[in-house]
Amino acid sequence: MSPAAVRGAFLLALACLAASAWGQTGRELIEESLRRQAQPPYVYEEQVLVLSDSLGQYTVRTVRYYARQDASGMKRLLVIDTPKELRGLKVYVSRDSGGGRHGPAASSLLFGSDFSVADFEGEQPQDFEYEREANQELERVTHFVVRAMPKDESVARATGYGIRRIYLRKDNLFVSRVDYLDRQGRLARRLTYKDPRPDDTGAWRPGMTLNEDLREDRRTLLKVERRVHSADYVPAAVFEGHP
Repeated sequence: MSPAAVRGAFLLALACLAASAWGQTGRELIEESLRRQAQPPYVYEEQVLVLSDSLGQYTVRTVRYYARQDASGMKRLLVIDTPKELRGLKVYVSRDSGGGRHGPAASSLLFGSDFSVADFEGEQPQDFEYEREANQELERVTHFVVRAMPKDESVARATGYGIRRIYLRKDNLFVSRVDYLDRQGRLARRLTYKDPRPDDTGAWRPGMTLNEDLREDRRTLLKVERRVHSADYVPAAVFEGHP
């Protein structure tokens, strides 16, 4: 096959993929995004949390993040390193292979920041209903927009989530932004995933995540200083002592 024919076939394949995505339902887009951007079995990160309030005061915390997925289920752990007075403070959440969840309330906040435990756990599609909305341009990139709604009141209470709008890039289904609406439909909180880059698996990962509480004028910036996908960095012993 000539180079021109190869290029033509490649462009045709891309066009077919794009056309398929345009016709997907909200749930299908979310599930496809989760497949494309799936976390590897072992994730270790060194993170920096920068908290700021309406007075312009800043607080900095350094955190280690561990995630491990195996036959028993998924485990996630956050551990504070600094400041010294908070060193060793932990948040641990697990989901067993049967779907059982263990850990603090999903709606509780992490280390005094505006991130919740539910944010830490990631998208849980079994708990939500999804609907497509009109596509939008963010920074000159077309995004699919999906409205996420708790499947029942118990999920809304547990997560603290009401209606969310999830913005997924059309080209790779990376989630660029999530808007959180209050009960009156007004924008209350926004997560923006910045500096995305593909990792060694081809999945896209954000280098930074900005969490804005638009009612209280507070912000938390989470920056990933180091990320390693290796079982050596996430041994089972890290999670010992937790249920």
